Amino acid sequence: MSLNAKEFLLGKENPDVMKLGYIEISLLVMALAAVVLFVTGSSRRRGWCGAIAFVQWLSYILVSNELFTFTIGQMQGATFQNELLPLWGAFMLIVFGQVHSFSAYSPEDNEQWKKYSWIISLQSFFVAGMVSLYSETTKQRYWVIPILGCMGIEAEEKIAALKMAARSSLAENTKPISAFMSSEHRISIVGEPDPIQMNGYNYLVTGDRVEMFEVMRPQYQMQLNVARDEVVTLQKLWQCQGRLLTGETGQQLKDICFSFALFKLLLRRFGGQPFSESSLDKTWQLVRNGLLEKEGDYERALRVIEVELSFLFDLFYTKYAVIFKGGQGFRGRKILSTLFLVGFGVFIAREFLINYKPKTHELNLITTHGVNVDTRVTGIIIVGILFMAIAECLCLIVSNWAMVLFICNYVRGIYDCNYLMLLLTKMVLLRHRCFKPWGRKLGQYSLLKSFHRDPLKYEFRSFLSEFWPSLSDLVDVRQGRAGNTKIELPEEVKKAVILNLRTINDRNLSNGEKSLRQNDVRDELLWACSLETPTHVILVWHIATSLCKIATTPNSLRNGNFVVATRLSDYCAYLVAFAPRLISDNATDSEFIFDEVLKDCRGSLKECKSDRDKYEKIMSMLGGQETIIHEGARLANDLQRLQNESDFMWKVLADFWAELMLFVAPSGDPRAHVEHLAEGGEFVTHLWALLSHAGVLNNG
Repeated sequence: MSLNAKEFLLGKENPDVMKLGYIEISLLVMALAAVVLFVTGSSRRRGWCGAIAFVQWLSYILVSNELFTFTIGQMQGATFQNELLPLWGAFMLIVFGQVHSFSAYSPEDNEQWKKYSWIISLQSFFVAGMVSLYSETTKQRYWVIPILGCMGIEAEEKIAALKMAARSSLAENTKPISAFMSSEHRISIVGEPDPIQMNGYNYLVTGDRVEMFEVMRPQYQMQLNVARDEVVTLQKLWQCQGRLLTGETGQQLKDICFSFALFKLLLRRFGGQPFSESSLDKTWQLVRNGLLEKEGDYERALRVIEVELSFLFDLFYTKYAVIFKGGQGFRGRKILSTLFLVGFGVFIAREFLINYKPKTHELNLITTHGVNVDTRVTGIIIVGILFMAIAECLCLIVSNWAMVLFICNYVRGIYDCNYLMLLLTKMVLLRHRCFKPWGRKLGQYSLLKSFHRDPLKYEFRSFLSEFWPSLSDLVDVRQGRAGNTKIELPEEVKKAVILNLRTINDRNLSNGEKSLRQNDVRDELLWACSLETPTHVILVWHIATSLCKIATTPNSLRNGNFVVATRLSDYCAYLVAFAPRLISDNATDSEFIFDEVLKDCRGSLKECKSDRDKYEKIMSMLGGQETIIHEGARLANDLQRLQNESDFMWKVLADFWAELMLFVAPSGDPRAHVEHLAEGGEFVTHLWALLSHAGVLNNG
């Protein structure tokens, strides 16, 4: 029975027509959502605007379970026959697990890998049930079975990806690398370590699989023989004389593998494993005299950490890690599955777009011009699946994961430097130039400009808190949290902060005292570094910096020190207001202190209209009741009395903020950093990772 598509639009007293229409619309929406996730998946770490982020979240929800459950329910409850239903169900299963670049929306999703396993099992059971219903009447049953096989491979990959990033798996999987690093310094004794040529640095690039370790009794310690051919270390990599690893291109390829080795070490912070090498001098020298050998190396250091964090992002949010770390079996099944899916998809597309003829007793949607809507929907879904399969295969080939695998096989002598290898390296490096690993944005928040601004009207905020508390928890409706912006990370800020590491000799971070001593203003300003918590220090210096900015004449605002001081001041205030878990202070205490300071600002400055009014009001508070606002006014007064030249004041502030930025970076909450990676990443996360590899795990 072929029905006009107009009947679906009008309802025409036929609920079966409506149900079939809803099914086909759901299929198209699910396919569109999968394409959205594919297009925006890996680029999440570069950040999106709020609207795109919402569309991404909605697409993830639709693809994950809800829309599938609704559609499969409609199919099973249908009183009509359509032999395409089991095929559509199989297609939905493929879409459900196909998107490699978007396996999880948040780290919490990875903890639900068992739940996902049950969901995919039940959904497969439902689709198999539909196949059995049509087993005697349609040849499409023969097409569904191999598609279900491809779906099984996709589902296995997603389950393995979720499980790999779960807390329990991280603790287990990081045990071998932790055991190796506890004795790496003893097996790497070759004289004085050289962090430039990597002599004495047997950090593992590949070779950390459990089966490659031996258990040494009676201590029952895991040990690895780095001389094994399967093991590639940084020292082996830097000693390789192949022409692929020479020159500037060779250094860039080595740095990708360097990032991968550091990524493996950083994972121990998520698995609860110790950083055994943190107290060794060679660990500090790797960053101080290796990555930051020259003053101009700050850009290289940032690039190495960026790529390292891209590996970390892929582990928690994509399938790439499990495809490449799962061994040759995973990669082999992936290649065969993709080839089969493409070939079989082309065959099915040809059958439906050219040769398919619906049976007369079945329900189909036909347009007034005789176009079969069912076959068009099927064709669109097939094309979407094929597009994603081919595109994601290409993305895997030019990924950093593939590059590490190829380079390690090249070092081992398995691959030669042929035309294909050179082409691949050029494609990978071109992708690095065109697409940055993260957005390189710096959040900005000015307390004096935004204390009176609310994200939502007070009445709406009260309504959410009273009648819809679950939504109020999802949306930040706290007072004073509006007005934050993102700017391009200034070159002066990158250079000032990262090169500040080169001035540290004993790995003991300072909360600004050292910079005051170097500028010979310690006696005048030390009191402002000796406050109760890092949050107190940040807010007092932020208020003082804002006041000095208001008092500074416009002609001096192009100064490099001014840029460093004001941008870092607003960034640290942004971290306190919006990401307190990323700084080395108790997040709950930070939020409480910030909220109380907001109340003080609202009470004291509510009549002020302009920045100048705020400046005069705050400076008039000197000598009054001691609050963070009063202390900020006192510090601003002390800063402006240092010298008549404003450039010196801004140099003091720039040096202070560059030093304090490093001081607050060693956070003890690694999962907070991973959560922010999916929102575009934070500059402080890069400093946290860099300091971890320098052996600085806290600011004590």
